[in-house]
Amino acid sequence: MKNENTESEFRIFNGDIFLRDMCMQDINDYIIWNTTEVEWQDWDAPWEKEEVNIEDLKNSLLKRLNKTVPEIRRRLEICTVEGSHIGWVSSYNIDGNKERLAVGIDIPSKSYRGKNMGKSALILFISYLLKAGFLSDIYTQTWSGNYRMISLAESCGFKIVASEMNCREVRGSRYHGLTFKLNKDLFWDRFKHLE
Repeated sequence: MKNENTESEFRIFNGDIFLRDMCMQDINDYIIWNTTEVEWQDWDAPWEKEEVNIEDLKNSLLKRLNKTVPEIRRRLEICTVEGSHIGWVSSYNIDGNKERLAVGIDIPSKSYRGKNMGKSALILFISYLLKAGFLSDIYTQTWSGNYRMISLAESCGFKIVASEMNCREVRGSRYHGLTFKLNKDLFWDRFKHLE
C-alpha cells in the first residue's frame, strides 16, 4: 500500500485502484448512479430502493463535502489509477453499536465489475481501518442472494457469524440476512503486502 497525502488530498493505492476523499466532481456521478445507472441498487439493500429527488441528493452531497474531514475516514471514493471515479467503500455501526463496525462497497458501473477492483478497494479500506487502530472487529452484512458480495467477503477473510432466516424479500423471493466477521489473522496472512 502506498500513501500519497498532501494537505488537500488523501489517497491510498492498491494495484489498479486508489481511495480518496469525495470531491465536487463526484456529485455528477452520484446523480447518474441514483437516476439512470441504478442496476447496482438491485444488489445493495434492494428492499430500501426508492425514488431520488435530485435536488435533495445534491444538497445531501454538498453537506457531506462541507463537513470537516475526520482524521480516520469512514467513507472513501474508489478510483482507477487513470482517474475514473467508479464507486465507494464505507463503514457503519451495526445497530448503533460502536464496537461492531461493518464495511461495505458499491461499484455502480457494470463495466468495472469482475476485474478485482472491488476486492482491491475493500482490502485496501479494511487495511486502512485496521492500521489506523479504529476498531477491534470488522464485519460486513449482505443478503443471501447477493452472491458476488458473499464471494468477495469470503475471499477477504470474512466468515458468517449470524444468519437471519427469510428476513429479506427481493423480487418476490425470501432471502436470509447475513452478517460476516473478519478473521484478522487470515486477512493479514492473505494480504501481507499491505502491512
